[in-house]
Amino acid sequence: MLNRTIAPEVNPIEHIDIVQAEKRQLSNGIPVSFVNAGSQDVVKIDFIFDAGTWFQPENLVASLCNSMLEEGAENFTAAEIAERFDFYGAYLQLVADQNYGFINVISLGKHLPAILEVTEDLVKRSVFPEHELQVLIDKNKQKFLLENEKVRTLCQKKFTQVLFGKAHPYAINNKLEDFDTITRDMLVQFYRQRYHSGNCRIIVAGKVDGDVLRLLDRHFGGTDWQREVEPDIPHSFQPDLQKYHHAEKANGVQSAIRVGKFWVPKSHPDFHALSVLVTILGGYFGSRLMANIREEKGYTYGIGSFVLTLKHASYMVISTEVGNEYIEPTLKEIAAEMRRLQTELISENELETVKSYLLGEFLRDFDGPFALAGSFKAIDDFNLDYSFYDQYLQTLHELTAARLLELAQDYLNPDDFYTVVAGTQKTQK
Repeated sequence: MLNRTIAPEVNPIEHIDIVQAEKRQLSNGIPVSFVNAGSQDVVKIDFIFDAGTWFQPENLVASLCNSMLEEGAENFTAAEIAERFDFYGAYLQLVADQNYGFINVISLGKHLPAILEVTEDLVKRSVFPEHELQVLIDKNKQKFLLENEKVRTLCQKKFTQVLFGKAHPYAINNKLEDFDTITRDMLVQFYRQRYHSGNCRIIVAGKVDGDVLRLLDRHFGGTDWQREVEPDIPHSFQPDLQKYHHAEKANGVQSAIRVGKFWVPKSHPDFHALSVLVTILGGYFGSRLMANIREEKGYTYGIGSFVLTLKHASYMVISTEVGNEYIEPTLKEIAAEMRRLQTELISENELETVKSYLLGEFLRDFDGPFALAGSFKAIDDFNLDYSFYDQYLQTLHELTAARLLELAQDYLNPDDFYTVVAGTQKTQK
């Protein structure tokens, strides 16, 4: 009989055997990384191009070019593309971020030949029809107007401009009038420069066998879409000298707050330990900022800190929305929590709680083939290998409260952080 009065033994996780991505090349040299895992006949294919805002000549070009890929190609109209994916229960996602343009496809393996036929057409032979472009521009205009009524949107835009400089591609600086300057020719030129085999890598996850790789080579391994690789475009950061900024929003009930600074890249030796420190400060529901500003003071429904790692920069930011009357008290408490981490040792109980939480999140990052592919991409984007995760696990086991105190003293000086508030009540720091 099981004695339920005795708690089960807890065994610490010392090592995780990660299913690692294997690497191949298509006949034309496109690198393919694939994670063969999972028992279901499902395949996810990510086509990744250096085609984000970093490379665009004008605002909106990267995102609109990416969105237009499903709006018609030489052999399939927009309606036929949508119908093909719907009929086979497949999924198409088009996304452009700061550095990359993505074409993501999910399909049952048995339907992959039909899905890759239409995917090949929209990747290689998109035609950018004028009518669909105008519809897309009008739709995005309305979305832009709605989003810019939100204080969190205004705050994030202002924060990125303060951190990187208004003209930098990592800064969110789109304006309504930018939509009226977009032409079909601009998008076609960007498409020809950025969406080709010399500028592409592919990540595949799921039930991946030789047939899947042969299909990829048949559709995307040819020389019919080879072009000269455009050189990388240099952009310099121009951070604002002033640390406090306000973005006015008339008649707002709440204000949005961003407090942040440049951070170390993933390759930095302090990166893993700092991720623990940021989690303690505001990275989970039981964090210092949540306990103080939400639970104790009641200034907000939620507040958090996180690190955004981009190809050419990283930054750490604290984000929240509060009533206008709580702006100054919230900023004071944020600074107070940073100083507490600089002057007081974290208790063993709190440190173990955070380590356990992060270990659980770490395990979730490798749960299933799609998660495994995502974890591979998270290191591949920065030319890192799987030792990155071994080092993280080692940090979770060995990190001490004394080391976190030292890191807080080096990285969490409140005077080093930029503060941006968006709302109706302008305050002085």
